[in-house]
Amino acid sequence: MRGKLAVMVAAGMLGACASAGGFPKSLPMESSNTISQATQAITDAQSAGADSLATEALGNAKMHLDQAQKEQISRHPDEATLHAREALADARLAKTTAQRVKAEHAQAAAQSALSSLSGNGGGR
Repeated sequence: MRGKLAVMVAAGMLGACASAGGFPKSLPMESSNTISQATQAITDAQSAGADSLATEALGNAKMHLDQAQKEQISRHPDEATLHAREALADARLAKTTAQRVKAEHAQAAAQSALSSLSGNGGGR
């Protein structure tokens, strides 16, 4: 009985949220600020090597940024903010992915160097 009540309450809450309707509203100037943050995040990702190490995530970031800029020009700030947030998230993913790949390459190189030392009598 308690489980049914919890399900009914959750369904009611979801229904209330859905009935509020509409697109989430952004704060004034939020789209411009978020677009600026996304632009900088894309630059940071490119500096981290995402052009070659995280091409899909970086491409998605650029696509969402382009959509955000178009929505802003069309005077749809809420949609612009949403796309800018997606661009920002994708750019952060691209940067992190590029950094991870670089770290994995460095780890493999270090492991290889360690193995060559061990194999050449470098041990005690």
